[in-house]
Amino acid sequence: MKRIGLKYCGGCNPSYDRVEYVREIQEAAGGAVEWVSLGAEGFSTILLIGGCDKQCVDMAEYETIGYRVVRIKDTQQAPTTILSSLLAGGEEA
Repeated sequence: MKRIGLKYCGGCNPSYDRVEYVREIQEAAGGAVEWVSLGAEGFSTILLIGGCDKQCVDMAEYETIGYRVVRIKDTQQAPTTILSSLLAGGEEA
């Protein structure tokens, strides 16, 4: 089972229901992923859920120490596409 860190932006300007979209991604993952907070250990990929096109959350701190950050900013891609990117090691979703 792959462990993936989950991070939401601050939500100051959400243009879609981020919580529902993540629920859909988690449902698509089934038991293939254990979703953890950034305070946990044992993961190398982070799913960053931005609320809009601005993408203001700075993840450079995590990227410079080796974490791979997959960013989403809207619901334009199917949850299964996002999941494939997370599991396959794609850079951007």
